[in-house]
Amino acid sequence: MVRDVILLLGLALGLAACSPSGDFAACTAGDGGPDAISACSRIVLVAEIPLLGLQFDDRALAKVYMARGRHLAGKGDLKGDLDTAIGDFGKVIRLEPRDTQALLERAAAYQKRGDFDFAIADLSELIGRDPRRASHYAARGKAYQTKGDDERALKDLSQAIVMDPGDPFYKVARAASHRRKRDYDRAITDAAAAIAIQPYFAVFYVERADSLLRKGGSAERALADLDQAIKLEPGLAIAHSRRAVVLTLMKAHGEPLAEAEEGVRLDPKSAEARVTRGMIALGAAQRERAAADFNEAIRLDPKHAEAYEARGILRRADGDLDGAIRDFGEAIRLDPRMVGPHVQRGGMFRERGAHDKALDDFTLAIRNAPMQAGLYVERAQSHEKLGRLPEALDDFRVARGLDPRMPAASEGYARVEAAFAASGRPKPSGNP
Repeated sequence: MVRDVILLLGLALGLAACSPSGDFAACTAGDGGPDAISACSRIVLVAEIPLLGLQFDDRALAKVYMARGRHLAGKGDLKGDLDTAIGDFGKVIRLEPRDTQALLERAAAYQKRGDFDFAIADLSELIGRDPRRASHYAARGKAYQTKGDDERALKDLSQAIVMDPGDPFYKVARAASHRRKRDYDRAITDAAAAIAIQPYFAVFYVERADSLLRKGGSAERALADLDQAIKLEPGLAIAHSRRAVVLTLMKAHGEPLAEAEEGVRLDPKSAEARVTRGMIALGAAQRERAAADFNEAIRLDPKHAEAYEARGILRRADGDLDGAIRDFGEAIRLDPRMVGPHVQRGGMFRERGAHDKALDDFTLAIRNAPMQAGLYVERAQSHEKLGRLPEALDDFRVARGLDPRMPAASEGYARVEAAFAASGRPKPSGNP
């Protein structure tokens, strides 16, 4: 007991010998490096010691906790740093209950840690305190977006745009949610509006190119946007990776792989750049190279759903069907809104005769992309294999309505119609 008292006294005397004013300046005006964090931590330790802590009032301590929280939150994605930062912002909120900046900073730290519901709760508190700030709605919209709730993200981002229609970043953020919901026309409109307000941001052109590309039939326009993005920011890796995809669709020989290489060179830690290069290598029958890229993408970002989908495609082509099913399942777990993994896995189930499982996958794919005619054809074929002719006829009819030029839809409809005639059963009244 005596020894503990002596140690505590020695620590107190040692801390007292430090310069509180010097530490305060280093903490609150530092660059976020180790020295600034150490200075903040010394003040925090002094503040917890009776008598010595009296030299710091609540306002000064709030500034110290805010500074250390920002330093730690900005260091990276280390969980320990984020945990401490979140605790520091919480102390600021208790010391200065009216400090809205601390709520905003804590929400950002929660979001970085992956605790989206906590982030949204803090941002909702901010909106409740001041519902006139467009930036608060935008921040909550982006939190919903990162969580994967694009419906709520669109509501908040639309509110932010109504309140501040001149901010291009709100529009490009809403464009991303429209794109993820496959509403490509609205996404293109929002991205174009952002470009009209601020034509010098390369990422705005990449966003529009993404939707043009996904909409189909707009490869030339997408390429023009990506060329402009690269002109504005030559080192933007994602622009080069997207350009590689466009060149592949345009069947440009040699160029796609070189462009994909540039994307990886510019950002070697980008899982997306690795997946793009891997898919182009796979298309060129360079399977070992593709496998290396997909594995590296997963190592770089274990939550990158597209990397698992890409590796699943490769494994399916190589005959590793169990491995492919595992990869498609992981992609779906990480992002249930994806269509490709459901279609790939559904096709594999159908090949194995597991038509009920295939039917489930195609139904989930349709739920995510209800306007894709090919998905109804896939499901119709599974219904057909199970002898569910009315359901098959319905799906072929929907597919034919969505794309009258699709041979598989018309041929499938005629085939099932003939099966009804041969069986003597009346065709369902809803099918012309």
